[in-house]
Amino acid sequence: MNNYLVYAIKNLWLNKWSSLMAILSLGVCFFIITLTAIGLYNLNIFTKKLSNKAAMVIYLKNGLSREDITQFTESLQKKDIFSKIKFISKEDALREMKDLIEPTLIELIGFNPLADTVEAYIKDEKLNNLEKITEELKNHKYVEDVYYPTNIIYVLKTLKITLWNLGIVILSLLGLSIFFIIYATVKNHYWKKGEETEILKLLGATPSYIRYPFLTEGGLLGLAGSLIATLSIFLLYFILYSKEMMYYLPAISQLILPIEVFYLLPSAGLLLGIISALIALGKIRYQ
Repeated sequence: MNNYLVYAIKNLWLNKWSSLMAILSLGVCFFIITLTAIGLYNLNIFTKKLSNKAAMVIYLKNGLSREDITQFTESLQKKDIFSKIKFISKEDALREMKDLIEPTLIELIGFNPLADTVEAYIKDEKLNNLEKITEELKNHKYVEDVYYPTNIIYVLKTLKITLWNLGIVILSLLGLSIFFIIYATVKNHYWKKGEETEILKLLGATPSYIRYPFLTEGGLLGLAGSLIATLSIFLLYFILYSKEMMYYLPAISQLILPIEVFYLLPSAGLLLGIISALIALGKIRYQ
């Protein structure tokens, strides 16, 4: 194995300029792929949090007893649709309203115009059944009306799907770019070694013996490119989270960088490099 590694490093050094350009190109591709993946990861977290914070407000009919309300909230909990259920009496709602508007305006009305309400937070996996859930609640004998910010959630889900699809396209195109860069580099180096390869064949070298150094070379190219991207992400992380940048870009503090990036990216680069080289070599034929 050490012989293959030494041979691959020597071959890369002999073709240092083409190898350097390939590694830098791979680094840029891996860097953009990683940024895109991190962006999609944070988008998924953000939309999930926002969906969980958007409560369905269920307005109850007047004249319900405490037993009726308790029975209704317990029935909601048993449905396993909501992650959190909170009852707000009309008295509590009125006290909260007095903190928001002029109390004299409420006194002019002469009575409490608010209704008892239940705030129900729908589980993320149940959002697809939102219309059905809303319709069932509206038909309940204790319910006067149901409000849910459907438009906001719809726009949010549409934006999420659009960005995910766009991100997948970007990841696919850059993945193909990485494949073709390694493929072309290894293929070119293999052709340059054509005479040496023919001599090895005549001496009885097996296809595996001929193939392994170039597979190692492809793995090294992928690994080097991914390590450049990993180091760049690492440096970018510290720059963005510095005090100076946090002052100008406070929203950056909400971004999450998965620690898995720092070992998954080099592993993916190594694996993709070996696979690309394997395809580039194809079947080694003997005359």
